[in-house]
Amino acid sequence: MSVSPPDRPRPRLTRLTPLAARTLVDQVVDAIVEATARGVFLPGDRIVEAEVARALNVSRIPVREALRLLESQSVVVSERYRGMRLMSVDIDGLEKILKVRLVLEQLAGAEVMPRVAADPAVLAPLEATLAELHAAATAGDDFRVAALDTAFHRCLCELSGNEVLVRSWEPLSRQLTIIFGLATHRKTLTSIVAEHDEVIAALRAGDRAEYDRLMEVHILEYTRAVDYEALVDQLRRIEARRKAG
Repeated sequence: MSVSPPDRPRPRLTRLTPLAARTLVDQVVDAIVEATARGVFLPGDRIVEAEVARALNVSRIPVREALRLLESQSVVVSERYRGMRLMSVDIDGLEKILKVRLVLEQLAGAEVMPRVAADPAVLAPLEATLAELHAAATAGDDFRVAALDTAFHRCLCELSGNEVLVRSWEPLSRQLTIIFGLATHRKTLTSIVAEHDEVIAALRAGDRAEYDRLMEVHILEYTRAVDYEALVDQLRRIEARRKAG
């Protein structure tokens, strides 16, 4: 004879431990990415754990964890006997990042367009980010433009409703912020923002061919137009003259 299990109240959701908004490790990660996008660190630079901890007034433990996270996202590279170094910006490495990004974001657009056709308000979060981009460009805030550029493309992926796509795109995000930050040394902020105006217009129109063409220009051609290796060399020379003088 089977015995029915006793009725038990389900555990209350409130018993879960509340999540912290941002951990110290997250803050260290963001600080390193921002410093790199602003040119404080440059691609190929050695990142010394003790120096970062001292500059941020934290212990070395969160810095060590932050560097491990950034290593998993290919923002820093561990070299035997040489410690951690920032990602390089050689053309071969950039091409690999950009080609993967292009495929993901073209797919995102294809999945967003039917949602926009059914409800144009779907684009509201993307339009809000674009408005912030315009404000940051007007204010001349290079890093905020770079960070919002990344946020724009993350939002585009999220609007697709495809969580697998988002998870595939997210590990690229911090590398993209650094690349976008370096690009502000070569491209005007207004031109960077204008590219995003065109992307939203194509999404609104539901023009898949035009959207795909724009993304290829935006992601591949505009990025290829910047010689990042030469730019980094120039920034190093400027810093050397500053220190010498």
